[in-house]
Amino acid sequence: PNFNEVTMSLSFVKSAVLSSTDGVSHNTEQSIDNPETTSLRKSTSHKPLFEQLRANKEAEDEKYEELQRQMRGTRALDEEDVAHLDAVERMREERDLEVKIGIEREVALFRAARVDRSLARTSVGDE
Repeated sequence: PNFNEVTMSLSFVKSAVLSSTDGVSHNTEQSIDNPETTSLRKSTSHKPLFEQLRANKEAEDEKYEELQRQMRGTRALDEEDVAHLDAVERMREERDLEVKIGIEREVALFRAARVDRSLARTSVGDE
């Protein structure tokens, strides 16, 4: 997993108020009960951070494995697919052969022109 893509937000909820009976220290804590704090208390299991992170990692790994299983379950090619791929390969081979023949033809014409040119020079030089 790419940790740069994961966005985390910290949202703090006031769940208690500290107060002072002597005016110097905050020695008493008074819980605040509202819908947000009660739902948080029910949802959090007070596991250590390491266990929470491990559980998150296992959940991500399970999602990844499920995706891999789905990708591995691709179907095999049927006769129509094979026929299409064979036709594409044949067309590619024919095109490659035409290119090769064209190149050989051009090379032969070039060599013939070069021979004609050298013959023309030698005949002009002989006169």
